[in-house]
Amino acid sequence: MNNRLLFSPILFLAFLFICISCQEDIIKKKAYRQGTITLAIDPSLMNLGSALVDVFQSSYPESKILFKPEVEDLVIADLLNGKVPIAMTTRDLTLEEAKILYNHSNVNCISTQIACDATIFVVSKESSINEIDLTSLKSKIISDESKFVFDGGNSSNFNNLKKKIGFKLVKNQKIKSFSNGKEVINFVSKNISYIGIIGLDVLSEADNKEVKQFLSKVKVLPIKKKDAELIYPTIPNLREGIYPFTRRVFLLNAEDSFKVGSSFSRFCGSQRGQLIVKRAGLQPYYLYERRIELH
Repeated sequence: MNNRLLFSPILFLAFLFICISCQEDIIKKKAYRQGTITLAIDPSLMNLGSALVDVFQSSYPESKILFKPEVEDLVIADLLNGKVPIAMTTRDLTLEEAKILYNHSNVNCISTQIACDATIFVVSKESSINEIDLTSLKSKIISDESKFVFDGGNSSNFNNLKKKIGFKLVKNQKIKSFSNGKEVINFVSKNISYIGIIGLDVLSEADNKEVKQFLSKVKVLPIKKKDAELIYPTIPNLREGIYPFTRRVFLLNAEDSFKVGSSFSRFCGSQRGQLIVKRAGLQPYYLYERRIELH
């Protein structure tokens, strides 16, 4: 009897410890399944972002991800300044940017590559332009008579071309641009001498009703290389890195613990998330083998 009384406090403390641990686990689970966060995103990635968020929220109905569409330079700035916990971009943070983030919030950014997209060129269906000459592209973009129209100044597509063909704008030189790819498509469809520069994501989901309407107005141009070979922004050409303006899609997570943003990031890199990328008409970054077991 005395032995039982002696061990009762020990058993009670053990039971209490287990209860507290279970409660902490429940709280942690709720943290990544519940809550509202804001995702900063370049407008050229909105179709992919919306597809991923819709499925994620259907799996976790108590979570909500709000979009903040803005040009990529502002997306990065908002992440570094702590205005948003997660961002969808076409580039990773530089070492200097990662240091700024850590000094500001004491958080290391976790970067997840989720897809391969591309910067593409579109013209009106009525246009006589049938290709983009890679050798003369740089000079034509920066000429005073430039007929190129971007989906935003300092957008991800602007930055992608600037990096890969190395053009520089002189002081006070302006480029023609709109706020997103849809506005570019509507403009070039009515102005046959202009060439629109947008992201493939805007036109990649072939079964989408809006995409079908866009493709009835514009055509996607191939890139003509020095040997006269024409390269189209097809999935195989993205996967093999053959298309010259392929770009990767990153999800940048700057949360201070495992919350909704971290859960969404993990979801995007999972097999289910990658199937959504494929369904959206882009190249998944992670390729999962299909295993067939024979019994």
